[in-house]
Amino acid sequence: MFLYHVSRRRRWNLQSTVLAGVVVSVLLFVGISSMLYMDVIPWPLPYREGSVWMFHTLITGIDKTEVPVSLVILMFLLYPVWHSLGYIFALRQDVGAFILQTVSYEDVKSKKEKPDTEIAVRRGPIPSQITREAVEALGGMRSFVKEGDRVLIKPNICGGNPKIEGSFTCHEVVEELVKMVREVNAEPFVVDADMIWTQFEPVAEEQGWMEWADRMNVPLVNLTQTERVYFDFGKDSATGIVPVSKELVDADVIISVPTMKTHLLTSITIGMKNMYGTFPQKNKAKYHRFGIEEVICDVNRAFTPNLTVIDGTVGGDSWGPLSCTPVYTQTVIASKDVVAADAVACQLMGYDPYKIVHLKRAHEEGLGDASYIYDLSNLPYEHPKDGLWTKPDPEVSMFYNSLVEYFLLLPGMQKFFDLTADFVLYGMATTPFLKDVPPELEKVLDDILSMILRSGYRGSKWKEGDLEKFKERIEYDVKTEYAKIKNRIHELSERG
Repeated sequence: MFLYHVSRRRRWNLQSTVLAGVVVSVLLFVGISSMLYMDVIPWPLPYREGSVWMFHTLITGIDKTEVPVSLVILMFLLYPVWHSLGYIFALRQDVGAFILQTVSYEDVKSKKEKPDTEIAVRRGPIPSQITREAVEALGGMRSFVKEGDRVLIKPNICGGNPKIEGSFTCHEVVEELVKMVREVNAEPFVVDADMIWTQFEPVAEEQGWMEWADRMNVPLVNLTQTERVYFDFGKDSATGIVPVSKELVDADVIISVPTMKTHLLTSITIGMKNMYGTFPQKNKAKYHRFGIEEVICDVNRAFTPNLTVIDGTVGGDSWGPLSCTPVYTQTVIASKDVVAADAVACQLMGYDPYKIVHLKRAHEEGLGDASYIYDLSNLPYEHPKDGLWTKPDPEVSMFYNSLVEYFLLLPGMQKFFDLTADFVLYGMATTPFLKDVPPELEKVLDDILSMILRSGYRGSKWKEGDLEKFKERIEYDVKTEYAKIKNRIHELSERG
């Protein structure tokens, strides 16, 4: 098992892994065991003759003279067998299968030439209408789908909190896309995959997706339970060779339908991050060991969405992804370019796309255009929060992200993280009282850590008067957010 995890982390090829196994099994275990058996070396702690320790003579009363040499040789020959079984067991635990087919980029059916960057942004009170208008502005569904295609639609389900509107993709947007795909006589199916804190079936049930799928007669697929293949992301990639769902490889068209919200680790979780959710393993956090931002780019390079439709009808700001606060922006962004779509969403949220690590990296690698600027004056009406979403400080997000990456490199921490994530990342976000922590308090906590990072973390010291300025800023932020909440309550009460 140890050899498996070392080989995966170091990304050894099969030949290197087998060679290491031979060295460990034959030279180390068989070699040292042979010298102990022949009393060439003693056992040091507690000091014993080698053969006495091997047969535990002082406990069992068995002396090596009583054991046939042929049986001893057989026992030594079993060392490679036990090591191989340990490797296979670790493989089974990690990927859910003993032997998987390996595929690569040329096997991805949805792979197309990089399209020109086109963006359509629509705003209005009816999600289905603005979704259709946005896709029609790009040439309609026939520009992406042809008759008979199997169309994989990936909304954000398992990455959302059933208790908070805007933390998961709304049904109306996906429903309109399903209708448009069927108008082309193609076959849509909706997918997501288990996560440590949200199992697909119960969270889909609580969010209403099960009832919706029955009504729409559309397959709702848990990628964790589908057939898997190894995907070779390339020797220079951060991800290496890992299992993916065969459904992702075999789909003729991929449509990504994320909700527009903030993320404590990656600042945003929109189109590109949505594709990260297609990994079939529950413990997706292990990919943080490889560098989450790089892995996000890898999966979008391999499985580039043919169409990205960002659901901003209700988004989520503050401390996303699970404890976000609903933002009723009544907006949909559609594009053939997932990077550009995310960049425009950043503009609406108030982020600089070049400060989002995976967007900047994707732009530099030519995956898409993060420099795209949308003229917000083209929208039929303004929203009070356009460009002013409450969001974690990007430097704080980078700090949290680095902390998780280094934490997961420690021995045994992956299991610990998996066991605690269910409560810390999901339980706290759904538990009464804890889930109702107001955004102004979250922002105060974020400001405190931001100040610490901007001062002590950079090696500088607080200057005289900084603390008073900091207190004034927090007081201003709290009053501002409180006023927004009061206005929102008044607005809702006026609507009845």
